[in-house]
Amino acid sequence: MRALLVFCALCVPSLLSAQNNDALPREFGCLSQRELSNDMHPSELARIVRACASEQRYDDAVQVYYTYSSYGLFDQQRVRDESAHVVLGELSQWMFAFLDRSTMTGIRASIDKLRDPAHPFFLDTCVEIEALGPPTYRPGYMISYGMMPRKSSDDWQHDTFDSAAAWRKAVSEINDCPIP
Repeated sequence: MRALLVFCALCVPSLLSAQNNDALPREFGCLSQRELSNDMHPSELARIVRACASEQRYDDAVQVYYTYSSYGLFDQQRVRDESAHVVLGELSQWMFAFLDRSTMTGIRASIDKLRDPAHPFFLDTCVEIEALGPPTYRPGYMISYGMMPRKSSDDWQHDTFDSAAAWRKAVSEINDCPIP
């Protein structure tokens, strides 16, 4: 009985913190870009991309990837620890690792539609990213990845961070979306 109490005393705090940890991704399966919300962080969006690719919903996979890249760039601008930014490269590799040739061919066909700035698919993708708006989450997935020593739980963000300017850059620079 005593061993059970000790075990519970040790496990309960870690279970509670795991439930409150904003770095733990939720599972959604494949979602269209219109079903996304601005509280979904890139590690969750990466899982959605993989789910869509596995269901052969290539247009959805690529549109969610574009959203992922905008949210990732936004987070890079606000998280001051540059060592933490590496997580995005690793997520990008993970998203497309081990996909078979036919899946990659389908994804490339969707990407080709995004290369034409006049194509309705490209324009709709950009409009949806802009409509979604900037992320509302705390980028715990990135903060926890960093190696910079921190003195408090609030010292992760740049002091001069300008959310509106960062969002404009995240929408227009990485995906070449037109500035509204």
